[in-house]
Amino acid sequence: MTEPDGCCRCCLSFILTLGLATLFMWLSVRASKPSCSIRDFNVPALTRSSNSTYNTTIYLQLRLDNGNKDKGIYYDALNITLYYGKNRSLPIGNVTVKGFYQGHKKNANRREGVRTNRVPWDTAKREASNGTAVFRVDLQTAVRFKIIFWKTKRKKLMVSAEVTVNDQGTKVRKKGIKLKSGASEPLRYCRALPWLLAVTAACFCFI
Repeated sequence: MTEPDGCCRCCLSFILTLGLATLFMWLSVRASKPSCSIRDFNVPALTRSSNSTYNTTIYLQLRLDNGNKDKGIYYDALNITLYYGKNRSLPIGNVTVKGFYQGHKKNANRREGVRTNRVPWDTAKREASNGTAVFRVDLQTAVRFKIIFWKTKRKKLMVSAEVTVNDQGTKVRKKGIKLKSGASEPLRYCRALPWLLAVTAACFCFI
C-alpha cells in the first residue's frame, strides 16, 4: 500500500467515524416537545339551569404528557389565556401556572380557575343552547430538556385549541382536546443533517 493510499484511507475512516458519532449523538439528544391537552372545561355561567352570570369563573384541567423515554422536562411558568368567539384581540381572562419539573414518560394535570371579564354572556348563552359557544385556549411557556446531567437551552412552546361548550356549561367533545401549534416544523432539514453526513462519509469509502 502506498503512502498516499494509506493517508486517503485514514481520512475516509475518520470521516466515517465522525459521521457515525454525529448520528449516534443526535439520536441520543433528540427530544420531542410535550403534548398538551384540555381534559375538562367548565363554564358555570352557561349552565341551562342558571339564570344569572354571577359565577363568571371558567374552570379547566390541563394535561401535559412527556413522551420522551429518557429525557425530563423543566417547564417555565405556563401562561394560559382565554378568548371568546372569533375575537383574538381581546382576551377574556388569563392565569399563570407555576413552572415545574416532569420526569420522562410522565404526565401532569393542572386544574385552574380563570376569572373572566368582558364576556358577551347573552350571546354566549344563546350559542351554548345550540352547542356552538366557542372559547379559545392559548398556552405559552418555554421548556428545557434534561439529558443525563445537563439541560438544553430553552425552547418556546406556543399552542392553542378551540373548545366548544354546550348548555350544560361543559365541552361538547368528550375526549381531551389537544392544543396544537400553528407554526410549521422549523428543524425538518436540520434533523436530516446527521443522516446525510453519515451517508456521504460511507459513499466516500467506496470511491
